[in-house]
Amino acid sequence: MNDQNYLHIALIYLAVINMVTFFMYGIDKWKAKKSKWRIPEATLLGLAVLGGSVGAWLGMKVWRHKTLHKKFRYGIPLILIAQIVLLFLCSCRTKQHVDAVTPISHEYTPEHSPNVFLVMYDAEIGKEPLLKAIKEYKVEIIYDYNIINGMALKKPDGKTLEETMQYFKTVKGVTHVEYDHVYHLTDPVKPRLEIK
Repeated sequence: MNDQNYLHIALIYLAVINMVTFFMYGIDKWKAKKSKWRIPEATLLGLAVLGGSVGAWLGMKVWRHKTLHKKFRYGIPLILIAQIVLLFLCSCRTKQHVDAVTPISHEYTPEHSPNVFLVMYDAEIGKEPLLKAIKEYKVEIIYDYNIINGMALKKPDGKTLEETMQYFKTVKGVTHVEYDHVYHLTDPVKPRLEIK
């Protein structure tokens, strides 16, 4: 069964229960006037709860029945409001379809500068041995990070980055040599999922 069939059945049910409830209020009013056996109040309220709240409200207005009883005067409108809210909540669902555009990958291969590398040195030994090696190897200082005991250095022409980094690993006081990684912070964000 599709959504249209369920809606059709629900509308037929609501029409029938409201007509039955409306006429039950009319019958109870007629019986009250004739001093005959009455329909219990629980039955009249129960029909409203089962979806006949519009019929109950109309029956109260048209037949002028149960309008002075507080449980009807306030109860029926509250039941009606609750049913309208419930109907609204059930009918306003958004259909979404999620397609995976590309698989999510946790692998990231960072780029690094082809000419610049980072060297960290021991503060107790100082940077004098490093400065001497920089001068001998003809390396250019790009930046001196005084607060972290490190420098960004540019390899000399005619040498590869790897052989230059290898040389500086052997310098006295050098604790760490690594690539100068490049992160593109201005790259556009590419969503992994698309919601249609």
